[in-house]
Amino acid sequence: MSTVSTQSPVQSPILERIVREHRQFLDRLNGQQGKHLATLRLQAMEEFQRLGIPTVRHEEWKYTNLFPLLAKNFSLATEVDAAQMTDTVSAQFRHWGEPALVVNGMLHPPAASVVGSLRHALEMDQSFLTELGKLAPFKGDAIIAWNTAFLRDGAVIRVGDGVEYGTPIVLVSLLDGRDGNVVVHERHLLQLGRRSSLTLVLVQRSLGDGQVLLEQVLEGWVGEDSTLRLILVQDAPATNHAITTHCIELERNARLHMTTISIGGGFIRNMPVVRLAGEGADAQLYGLTIADGTMLVDHHTTVDHAVPNCTSNELYKAILDGRSTGVFNGKIVVRPHAQKTSAYQANRNIVLSNRATINTKPQLEIFANDVRCTHGCTVGRLDREALFYLRTRGLSTKEAEALLLTAFAEEITGTVPLNVLRTEINAQIEHLLGADELA
Repeated sequence: MSTVSTQSPVQSPILERIVREHRQFLDRLNGQQGKHLATLRLQAMEEFQRLGIPTVRHEEWKYTNLFPLLAKNFSLATEVDAAQMTDTVSAQFRHWGEPALVVNGMLHPPAASVVGSLRHALEMDQSFLTELGKLAPFKGDAIIAWNTAFLRDGAVIRVGDGVEYGTPIVLVSLLDGRDGNVVVHERHLLQLGRRSSLTLVLVQRSLGDGQVLLEQVLEGWVGEDSTLRLILVQDAPATNHAITTHCIELERNARLHMTTISIGGGFIRNMPVVRLAGEGADAQLYGLTIADGTMLVDHHTTVDHAVPNCTSNELYKAILDGRSTGVFNGKIVVRPHAQKTSAYQANRNIVLSNRATINTKPQLEIFANDVRCTHGCTVGRLDREALFYLRTRGLSTKEAEALLLTAFAEEITGTVPLNVLRTEINAQIEHLLGADELA
C-alpha cells in the first residue's frame, strides 16, 4: 500500500535519528553479504528519506499516528547470544507445531526442517536477491523501504511440489528489551510449490520491561493447487508493538486462509496484501480485535483480483473498550479483465466505552462489469433484547455481556485451523471478557 504524498516529507528528529542509525548499521556490517545487498539497503534508505515517515496527512495513515510510537526512541536491536533462551522459548510453542525462533531479527536454530536463514541464503546465492521486493517493493512505500534499509536476516520457508507439510510451523519473533526500547526489522520469504500445503503461525514475544517494536515484512508465493493457512497471533503485553506487511500471491486454484487475532499489545498495524494471480484462486481473511486501555489496532487489507474467476471473503470484527482505537480499511480491487469475480467484505464492531474510537472504511475499486462484490460495516453496542433475554434467565448484566461478547468473537476464533491453538485463544478471550468466571 503506497504512502506516496504530494506533500514534502516531514523532516523530524525521529527521521534524522533513523538515518544516523542506518549509517551506524552499515558501518557495523562492514560490507557483509555483498555489494548488491549493500546497494539495495542504500537505495531503500534513500526512498525512505524521500517519502518521510507517514503522517495523518497521508490518506492510508489518516487514522493512525505513527509519531507517538516512534517518539519512544527505539534503538536498533543488536544480535544477541540466544543459545540459552532458544530451548526455553521454543518449548512454550512445541505443542502448536515446529518452532523457529527469530531473536532480534536473526534466525536461530533449532529451526523447523523447511525453514532456513535469509542471511545464509543470500550468502550462498546472490541471485536470491531477485526474490526480495517482487511482492513487497519499497518504491512508494515508506514502511517497506524502512524494513529493506535495515534488512539483515529472517526466515526462508520452502515447501516443494506435492508436499503436504502436516506439522504447523511456528515462527516466533523474540525481541530483547532488557536494556531499553528496541526496534527489530524482520524479512521473511515463503514459497509453496504446486499441490502443496502449509500451516504457518506468527507470534511475538519479548524479554525485559523495555518497549519493543517489530517491523515485519513477509513475501509469500502459493503455487498452483496449493493451500496456505496463515495465523497471526498478537497477544503480547502493552509494551509490545508491531507493524506487519504480509504480501501473498496466489496462483491457479491456490487457496489462502488467514486469521489474525489481535488481543494484546500497544500499537498494532497489520497490512495484508493478497494478489489473486491465477484463475480459481480463493482468499479467506478473518480478523478479531479485542482492545482496552490505550491500545490501537489498525487492520489495512488489500485484496487484488488480477484475473477472472477468483473468489475472496473478508470478515473482521472488533470489541473496543477503555480509550482504545480500532481502524479497519479494507480495499478490494477488481482489475479490468477480472470478470466473474466474487468478493465479499464485512467489518463488525462493538464499542463498549464512550471513550473508545472505531474508524472503518470498506472500499471497492471495480474495473470489470461481470462481477459480484459486496461490502459493509456496522458499529454499535450489545443487543439490548439479547441482554434482556439472558437477564431473564438469571444471569447478571456482567455475565450476560460476557456471554454475548464471547459468542461474537467465536465466529472469528472458530476459523483458526489448529484445535490446540484455538482452545488457548478462546481461553484468553474468555479471561479478557470475564466469561471464564461463568464456568
